[in-house]
Amino acid sequence: MSLSSNNNMARILVLNPNSSEKVTNSIRRSVAGLAATTNHQLVFERLPEAPLGIESDQDVETVAPMVRERALAGDADALVIACFSDPGVEDTRASVTDIPVIGIAEAGYYAALQFGRRFGVVSLGPASIARHAVRIAGLGITARLAGDRSADLTVEQSGDEGLSRAKVIETGKALAGRDGADVIVLGCAGMGNQRPFLQQAIGLPVIDPVQAAIAAAISALNLEYIAKA
Repeated sequence: MSLSSNNNMARILVLNPNSSEKVTNSIRRSVAGLAATTNHQLVFERLPEAPLGIESDQDVETVAPMVRERALAGDADALVIACFSDPGVEDTRASVTDIPVIGIAEAGYYAALQFGRRFGVVSLGPASIARHAVRIAGLGITARLAGDRSADLTVEQSGDEGLSRAKVIETGKALAGRDGADVIVLGCAGMGNQRPFLQQAIGLPVIDPVQAAIAAAISALNLEYIAKA
């Protein structure tokens, strides 16, 4: 049940479903500007018992029920699942029906479709690209995908802004130049702080999916898309 009786002050749980403090802190920094624009409280958590990074199908399967269990605690008015594999999104939505449950990949893709004809994705590695292809197909938007390229990073490395910046920019340039993408989606929650640098480097819109998902959660709360009990 939603705890908020006033949509001017609700609690949005931004859940990093891995155990990395570095990535969680990177997420918090990347959305600081957005957080300042809303009265809603953004709460950032990780799952201490989860893998350090979600980098395989097994990792996704491991954390999905953990995400659902955390959501069932019932202490949030909206939930953002801050992993680009969208682990547990559908099961959590089916179990927790009275609050918005938003996966960052889905939100990021939908945001990109508003700003370009074909989008590109900066991914961590080949395994991530394969999972993204399944998710994109499931959303029915494969025809809008220009390309998905690996930046050759781990999840933990993605939260290291100095280490990941050059690789993210190089990959984004390839998506824009070789693949013809006219909008780029950052394919990991830890990459958000690279958004302004990549956008400046390529001169195209760059979507941080965590920002997109939180913006969607804020709108859902403000517009009361899900009726409060």
